[in-house]
Amino acid sequence: MPKGKKKGKYEHRRTELPYSSDEDAGIDMTNDNYSETSGASDLRSNHDDAENDIQEKFEEKVLEIIDALSARANAARASALVALRSALQRRYLAHLLSGQRATLADHVTRALRRGRDAERRAAAAVAPLLALQIGEEGTEEFLAEVRPALAAAAVDKSASLDTRTECCSSLAVLCYLLEDDLTEVLEIMRMYETIFSGSYLKGDGSVKVSGAAVEEGAWHAAALDGWALLLLLAEPPHARALLADRAPSFARLAELLDACSLEVRMAAGGALAVAHERARGDDDEFEWDDSGVLPRLERLARDSHKYRAKRDRKLQRATFRDILKYFEEGVVCGERVRVCGSALELDSWGARGAYGALAAALGAGLAALAPHSEPLRDALGLAPPASAPPARGKLNKLQRHLQNSAACKARTVARNKSRDKRSAALAL
Repeated sequence: MPKGKKKGKYEHRRTELPYSSDEDAGIDMTNDNYSETSGASDLRSNHDDAENDIQEKFEEKVLEIIDALSARANAARASALVALRSALQRRYLAHLLSGQRATLADHVTRALRRGRDAERRAAAAVAPLLALQIGEEGTEEFLAEVRPALAAAAVDKSASLDTRTECCSSLAVLCYLLEDDLTEVLEIMRMYETIFSGSYLKGDGSVKVSGAAVEEGAWHAAALDGWALLLLLAEPPHARALLADRAPSFARLAELLDACSLEVRMAAGGALAVAHERARGDDDEFEWDDSGVLPRLERLARDSHKYRAKRDRKLQRATFRDILKYFEEGVVCGERVRVCGSALELDSWGARGAYGALAAALGAGLAALAPHSEPLRDALGLAPPASAPPARGKLNKLQRHLQNSAACKARTVARNKSRDKRSAALAL
């Protein structure tokens, strides 16, 4: 008998749980669905609030950096320029910088003209990013003020070679993306030719092996890369006329393949390929004198001199094998990169050179700016971005707080009603 009572007791307990669950299942739970939806909305709202807070703090930090550009110490201004470049590579800030155009152009120009090496180098590095970030309306004024300062710093013998190299690279990217005046482009190309002419062969055909020729290799290579990049702006007939009537000719470019600097030799190979590709255009019958080019390319593609560093030999052979293959077979070893989710085919020497120059100058900002900058998309050959839904007006902190408080109050009232209905159903 005790076992029976115990068994009945446990049986009653086992039947209580299913009974309670069945009763709950019969209650109308439509109001709970509202609670779940409102919870998801609450999560989205919290996420939006967090993102807005991050954006506001980021913009406040950028404004502090801009204020620091007026510091009295050269080192502080240089650090501010470096920090500004890092910030511009992370987010698109045209709405914030559009009101600071004149101030930013003045800071960059003053740093390039009067700053010390670190400040001038940092100003040159940030110039292309600023030109794309300040909005299209102020680009022309910014370029008109900054371009002469960059050109002057690029040939200033009092500046360090690193600073002059940075100025050459930034100036080429600025003109390639934003300069519409072909006369100005030709002037910059002429300036570049005066720079890398220091690596031409001597009058007797011998190679310059002085200390200056070796030390200035990176500077000459940057000027040569900049010249090749700006040559892409010329149509094939114009490019042919430039190579025939103005320095450098194909023969002069071929001389640079014998330079003592590895950077100059590689830049010369790329410039030759770009010049030939641009001058030929769609004309398969384009003729040029390759007698001084192909033997040099073959020698560089098979160079095994022990007096060169092993890494330099490997890099040189890999580069010139591709260039030689182009001149002999007309084949370009294409590459594929992804920018903003789009696959970009680099199937020509011009495309490879343009992408390399833009990636080096903009860094991570290439992906951040591509969806917003039309000149950058045109230069890369990217399709226009998909139309985004209209953005809601930006709310300040007080408005967002009041909006969230009202939503929270509405959710609490609806939840309490749901609980009252459930309690009444259980009582029955």
